[in-house]
Amino acid sequence: MKSVQQTATRPVLRVVGAEAVPIADMSNEDLMLEHGRGSEEAFNQLVVRHQKGVLNYVYRMVQNRQIAEEITQEVFLALVKNAGRYKPTAKFTTYLYTIASNMVSKEWLRRKRRPKLLSFIPGRGGNDDNYHPLNHIPDERADTVAAYRREEVSQAVNDALRHLPEHQREAFVLRRFQDLSYQEISEITCVPIGTAKSRVVRAERALRPHLEKYREYVR
Repeated sequence: MKSVQQTATRPVLRVVGAEAVPIADMSNEDLMLEHGRGSEEAFNQLVVRHQKGVLNYVYRMVQNRQIAEEITQEVFLALVKNAGRYKPTAKFTTYLYTIASNMVSKEWLRRKRRPKLLSFIPGRGGNDDNYHPLNHIPDERADTVAAYRREEVSQAVNDALRHLPEHQREAFVLRRFQDLSYQEISEITCVPIGTAKSRVVRAERALRPHLEKYREYVR
């Protein structure tokens, strides 16, 4: 997948009062505001921080690498398009994953409207068993056997997620893989906090039989 980042990130300082803040130390919200003022470096930093997470989230939702990459590109292009209108009324991650969630919902709707057509388009509508999200087990020093085990677990998780209703899958992934709060999930999915919690609990209950042999590897 081609990175959305177009130029190399370099130490850029933003003047705040008498202090100079390195771009890498700025909050997500301040980076987005700086991007709205025309800072390409601020946008590049947002891509560095969040592109992998968004890609993994989208892939777990749509179960297709090509579509996940396309949607991820669209998410960051939406940040560019809306930069001038951005207001930090919520956490940046809430804002970012709301965009991603809306695009995933559109993809699901397209599939429901054209299920037969999609099945005949290479790279669309099917599952991609050769791709695995990048951050499910953060162990960069693992040997070959452990790496194979990670791949096996990742595929088992993806297979299990296919058994969940869409709304439960989304709540579960946002909570357990993206580590968002229930408040954020509530805002992203437009449901009460209690409903968000309930969806995660139901998802965990439904996934348990499918992941029993991997329970030491998954949360």
